[in-house]
Amino acid sequence: MSIIQEAYHLMCKCRMKVCVSLFTLSLFSLSLFSLSLFTLLSCSSDDTSTPASSFKTHTYKVAVLMHSDELTRWQQTAQWALQNIAEAQEGMTDRVQLELTYKNQDDPDIAEYMEQIAKDTSIVAIIGPTMSVYAEKMAVELGKRKEYNKPMITPSCTYVQYQRKFANVPYVWNLSESDITELEVILSDIASVHTSEVTTVELLAPDDGTDDVHNDFVEWFSFIAEEYGLEVSGIHFYRSSAALAESVREISGPEMDKWNKILVFSPGLKEDAVTLDEELGRYRAEVAEASDLFFAPRKIYCTDGFVSDHTAATVKNYDYEGVDLYASPESGFIQAYHQRVGGNLSNGQAQFFDAIYMVAYAATLQLYSGQTLNDCLLAVLDGCDDVGGSWLPGDMKRNFELLSQGICPDIDGVSSSWTFDKKTHASVIGSTYRRWRINDGQFATLEYISTEGSRRSSSTKNMWDWTATHFQQFSADDASPDVTYPSLDDRWALLVAGSKGWANYRFQSDVFAMYQILRRHGYDDDHIVLICEDDVANHSNNPNPGVLRISDTGENLYDAQAIDYILSELSPDDIGEILQGRVSERLPRVLNPDADDNVFIFWSSHGSPGSIDFGGEHTMNYDNLKEILYNTPHRKLLMTVEACYSGGLGRECEGLPGCLFITAANPYETSHADVWSEDVGVYLSNGFTRGFEEAIEESPTISLRDLYYTLARNTSGSHVKVYNDNNYGSVYNETMAEYLAK
Repeated sequence: MSIIQEAYHLMCKCRMKVCVSLFTLSLFSLSLFSLSLFTLLSCSSDDTSTPASSFKTHTYKVAVLMHSDELTRWQQTAQWALQNIAEAQEGMTDRVQLELTYKNQDDPDIAEYMEQIAKDTSIVAIIGPTMSVYAEKMAVELGKRKEYNKPMITPSCTYVQYQRKFANVPYVWNLSESDITELEVILSDIASVHTSEVTTVELLAPDDGTDDVHNDFVEWFSFIAEEYGLEVSGIHFYRSSAALAESVREISGPEMDKWNKILVFSPGLKEDAVTLDEELGRYRAEVAEASDLFFAPRKIYCTDGFVSDHTAATVKNYDYEGVDLYASPESGFIQAYHQRVGGNLSNGQAQFFDAIYMVAYAATLQLYSGQTLNDCLLAVLDGCDDVGGSWLPGDMKRNFELLSQGICPDIDGVSSSWTFDKKTHASVIGSTYRRWRINDGQFATLEYISTEGSRRSSSTKNMWDWTATHFQQFSADDASPDVTYPSLDDRWALLVAGSKGWANYRFQSDVFAMYQILRRHGYDDDHIVLICEDDVANHSNNPNPGVLRISDTGENLYDAQAIDYILSELSPDDIGEILQGRVSERLPRVLNPDADDNVFIFWSSHGSPGSIDFGGEHTMNYDNLKEILYNTPHRKLLMTVEACYSGGLGRECEGLPGCLFITAANPYETSHADVWSEDVGVYLSNGFTRGFEEAIEESPTISLRDLYYTLARNTSGSHVKVYNDNNYGSVYNETMAEYLAK
């Protein structure tokens, strides 16, 4: 073995821990390293140490689910991995062999196929799917047959809610971190490199038109931007190519302020990237006819959805940059891939290579331990009994030998160090991303970014439980000196669950929890109006009919007698009638506040920029609600809103006398569900609401300032906001006792 080869093997055996570091390999080092690696990969040896009759091959069938566009690349990758596995076991008396079967996850019969492979005991493991929507369905099918505990290893399923739902499921393994990590990589780079030049950041992303947000970049963009001190000036949604083209005209044009921004673009489909580029070129030419000036965002950063060979070869009207999931550069796999296959790795390809290795190692341990394959996989990934070798056959040989002795070495993969959070094992810790720029029709690598060991990425669970560190600051002198109030006479409350349907269980359970709190604090029923659809407690999916809880072990909060109106039987304008005490035959139950009374409003629903949900068919627009509140008699009015983008309502209502707004999110942010129940199959509560209810139960006289800080410190994934405090009174002196009768 040459000196270069020996040095390479020694380097591969060294475990490298990188703390959110940026590293760029020099051209000279890459060339020398690639040459030596090519020499290594060109060498092979015949298995002459063990006659064919003296060893036994154990075949393990593995189902691979991927998209048809990935098939050719993945089969090339699998052939390479299987060849290395076979070579590494030369000389062993018992050898494992993986038999891979491929299935396009977009086939019409995919649901039946997933059910079939979940039941098929001859298939010992599943690699894929590569999209989270299919991975969730596959995980559900496997969950129906928990006695098999069949491992499912996903190379590139990064949707946060998918990883979160199955974080504590022992048979689900994700080889990439969630989209939160990718977004953090993008925004941290913007904050560190461009802060002195950039005024604001914006997001352009698809909207699927459903109540729940299914785009992690939309859900987390504003939150992470604010954490990095970046100002968000807008979020642009599109549902079609035409709407995407219209968005281009919002983010670019003859106005110079269009340039002083950075746009983050998260395309829903690969073709969206081409649509964006073509419209930029078309609009530039159109503007040029009337003016010489045309401004587009200073930079357009793109997420991994932008990356495809077709996109790189087609776009021509902008210098795009972005990041995508990649292999660990210190493993040498990137250079080896160039030498063997040519071209760049595709998203998740290195993770797929690792998944094949993981099954082979676990199968080897199973031959000698007798444990289930999934337990062996856990042992392999948690192994630290010895220093493991690299992914090359020479080093893998020692890994297989140690595993055959029941010893689990600390093995690194080509995509990461195979380090999983010890508690949840939800996904690896320490993904590697490539930062790229399109150059001459190809993705040119600028640098590699590793999240391993970073403050944020110590575990995926910590990331989706990421709480704010940027808080509002209040001064004891902020309140207007003209704010005075008469003595308190009475208290009234309006509770609204504005979203319906089984999936929206949490909004109704939270409203009933708030109702129970008010009742415990002395409110009579005739001083509370509760509005909900009442389609959850007795839903056919509810395993506990007539029961609503905000935790699996909590009390039943449901009280059918407390419901005053079915949501779908009302219109948004009826809220004004109820708050302002106008009784009618259709609205017999109303509130009757006057200028000496306090009014508490709790609204829990989905939200969108400019409005909150009112049953799905209708929305309550912010400007309409502002007018309703202005005309509602009150001494003081506190409105607490659990909804995405709810800060927009607070901002709209600035200036209303005697009104205070506490919102679960800022104007560009989504709020987050909090308590997932595997038994019920839905989220039972929302994070902000759960924190609010716990805080006032523990301390009914808590000051509004302390309430804010309690919520801000404990609400995950959004920034709790307080609005209009300067027209309300001192948040230091004002307390929740104003709204709780006892």
